Amino acid sequence: MIDSILNKAKDAAKGAVSNVSDKLVSFKDNIIGDEQNEIAENFKESSSNKVKEVLDSINESMALITSSGYEFKGIGVSLGLAPSISLSFHYLRDIPEEARNSILEQAEDKKMIKMIIKLLFKAGDYYKAVKLGDYALDTVNMSLGLSPGMSVTFKKI
Repeated sequence: MIDSILNKAKDAAKGAVSNVSDKLVSFKDNIIGDEQNEIAENFKESSSNKVKEVLDSINESMALITSSGYEFKGIGVSLGLAPSISLSFHYLRDIPEEARNSILEQAEDKKMIKMIIKLLFKAGDYYKAVKLGDYALDTVNMSLGLSPGMSVTFKKI
């Protein structure tokens, strides 16, 4: 009897891990795939001017970023051969589709900000899709540069 219970628990755990793994692959393909080329193209100019341009754009768009359901937490800059910028955001709330469209329209003339906001929305969508039980989306970290990437952190609620 105990063996049967343990086997059922083991099978359930394997199923949960498999489900999360599938969602992670889908997340990478759907989130980074769409904007990766555009971000990399923006950072082909390996100069500190590009970094300053992005920093200024983010600073000018803080209200728009906050209205997207995230709090801007910090920034890091790598000034190597290929500069990159790391951004950190704290998830506050989900934004309805109507509001999302309005926010993206407001960011229409700010190419980098629009990409950042799209990635934030996709991170929130990923969180809703994976449903990790007692864990909630906490932080979204982005790396913008020739090799862009994004990571999400969950916290126990």
